Amino acid sequence: MENRLFVCRNCGSYCPIVVSLEGDRVLKVEGDFDAPLYRGYTCPKGRTIPQQHHNPERLLHSLKKLPDGSRVPISSEQLVEEIAERLSRIIEESGPQAVATFLGNGVIAQAAASGMMISFLAAIGSPMMFDPGTIDQPGLIMSMALHGKWQGGRVHPDLFDAMLMVGGNPVVSKQHLPQNPAWQLKQRTGEQGMKLVVIDPRVSETARRATVHLQAIPGEDPTVLAGLIHLIFALDGVDEEFVRENTQGVEDLRQAVAGFTPEYVAQRAGITVEDLTAAARVLIEAQRGDTASGVGPSMATRGCLSAYLNLCIQSLRGWWAREREPVSRPKVLSPRRDWRAQPTDPRPAWGFGLQTSVRGLQQTSAGMPAAALPDLILNRGAPDHIRALFLHGGPYYAWPDTEKTKRALSEIDLLIMHDLELTPTAEYADYVIATYDQLELPAISSVNETIGDIHPGYDWNEPYAFYRPALLDPPEGSDLMESWQIYYRVAQKLGLDLAMMTYGGSDTPSLPFDMVNEPSSDDIFEMMCNGSAVPLSEVKKHPHGAIFPEAADTVKPRDPACTAKLQLGDAAMLQQLAEVRAEDPLARRRTGEQYPFQLICRRMQYNTNGMPRPEGIVPTGYNPLWMHPQDMEDLGVSTGDEVEITSRWGSIPGFAEGDDTMRPGVVGMTQGFGRKPSSNYDPRRDGSNINEILRWEDDPDPYHGMPRMSAIPVAVKAKAAVG
Repeated sequence: MENRLFVCRNCGSYCPIVVSLEGDRVLKVEGDFDAPLYRGYTCPKGRTIPQQHHNPERLLHSLKKLPDGSRVPISSEQLVEEIAERLSRIIEESGPQAVATFLGNGVIAQAAASGMMISFLAAIGSPMMFDPGTIDQPGLIMSMALHGKWQGGRVHPDLFDAMLMVGGNPVVSKQHLPQNPAWQLKQRTGEQGMKLVVIDPRVSETARRATVHLQAIPGEDPTVLAGLIHLIFALDGVDEEFVRENTQGVEDLRQAVAGFTPEYVAQRAGITVEDLTAAARVLIEAQRGDTASGVGPSMATRGCLSAYLNLCIQSLRGWWAREREPVSRPKVLSPRRDWRAQPTDPRPAWGFGLQTSVRGLQQTSAGMPAAALPDLILNRGAPDHIRALFLHGGPYYAWPDTEKTKRALSEIDLLIMHDLELTPTAEYADYVIATYDQLELPAISSVNETIGDIHPGYDWNEPYAFYRPALLDPPEGSDLMESWQIYYRVAQKLGLDLAMMTYGGSDTPSLPFDMVNEPSSDDIFEMMCNGSAVPLSEVKKHPHGAIFPEAADTVKPRDPACTAKLQLGDAAMLQQLAEVRAEDPLARRRTGEQYPFQLICRRMQYNTNGMPRPEGIVPTGYNPLWMHPQDMEDLGVSTGDEVEITSRWGSIPGFAEGDDTMRPGVVGMTQGFGRKPSSNYDPRRDGSNINEILRWEDDPDPYHGMPRMSAIPVAVKAKAAVG
């Protein structure tokens, strides 16, 4: 048996691992205790890499769908020829905007894919790049645009006195504490003395460590956050000097939260005045801290508002890195940055770029709205009709409104899917590109440095970086393509010149690709790391990854010429907040006798949404419906009993699972499961697809179009009682 060092890429945490091999057989995966930061951590889904790699359903050759619906193997060379020919015809007939891409979780392991894909779209002149950012947490990016960004970055976690976590559960999601999250949480709330405030409708693994846990009614995150801001003002908790020098709109914000009194917030959100006040005092007494949020407040509607109010709390408390403090998330494989203790002005979060023909949806600072994509495919005759789509990920399970998703995937003229097996989404594709398993691909940390610029839950707080070459060769006799290769090879056929933008920002020039001699992934990595703080060649010398002290940085003083201000009183956000205060909360929730429960989103340790899930990875096989035991007793069901879950849009089966961490009246279920298009449906084997009972038009955000995907009013009935 041989042990080899590698990096898990089942999610964006990139945990260093030791892979035990016997020939080309992967026996087991363990954590790398010699790697910095992670302390040998792996999670359950990381430890299933052997099952994933030896998946008997693995595709070893690409597939082409024939007119009768059957599929035949196709060589990579012929596939490129046919796709190039069909794309050329579509562009000639309908223009470049008829070609789109969706960059989902399928490229977590394919670090070179996104840059090449962006380069390809730019070369043909299409703006139609979509990703999960606008059906996951678009508010994180859009709120930062509306609020403005602090050039010194966030406070380093080693300095935290407090942290506010809204609807996130890092112990499972790995966001915000991505390296060994359970240990970090224990260490920071223990030895470091950090106080933790959690807003969450369940007593999550993270909430168990909270100083104050506000177990609020789902969807009331803006209410609770406004109540905390109200108390920060009322209890003299504002960092007056920071606010005076660095912000604008503070009086507008003060007036906007005036009606969110502790009594009102407590009554509406189902918490107590005492707990709300205690939470506010934790934030007020902490000199340094941070705020964070997960998909919960984002999917329960008004996610942008929740994220914006989080940023307002940070700025009211002055929780941004100050002069001479250590930089959190320093750059290693990206160019050095000028970290300064000063703000940048707000910028538009919408109202620029392309406006689609779908419900007035338009380009946002979080990207093109995924909510428009199905209709852009279905609306034949529209000027922005999409006829060709490259897919990385699994929208069949990931997009709301499964019926519309199925129609869109069925009716598009050309659907190209990158996948490891014939997934439910891939069953609709005209071409399924058989791609490499993560163990057959090199691993590099540079992509996470970029993601950390737009999502505060990722990246490393220390100057850490890694590179690992591919661990295994592809299976003998296979014909596979890396995800980036389809864009490069089709561009060659179309006579396009591609130039890759590095991650250094707008001041870094585009680097042209050699369009005659195909690069390797390592060649692309060198381009990605052009001008980096530490050369990639140096990072490659460290098989466990390393912390590079030469890339560490401290925050520089404010430029005397800086006049920028962070915005605490954005008009659109405060208008939404006024709507929150004026509405009837019961009418907003739409719960009652017909739909007495609220269904919330919830993650599992065992899988990443939208990615292949070989048999046996999830212990139950299905995604349970977690319920409070009292609710189960009232319904007369026990753990494992089949139930029917009904929204106003339809019904799905489920299996009850007792969980006393749930707030009574709230049920939870994980996404990414459900029936498959071409097999008999067995809910105990396949699980349940929440998106079958969601619709794009249900409470959509006015700017990015994301519908209600959590806090969904539902009825739950025992199967025996149905009909």
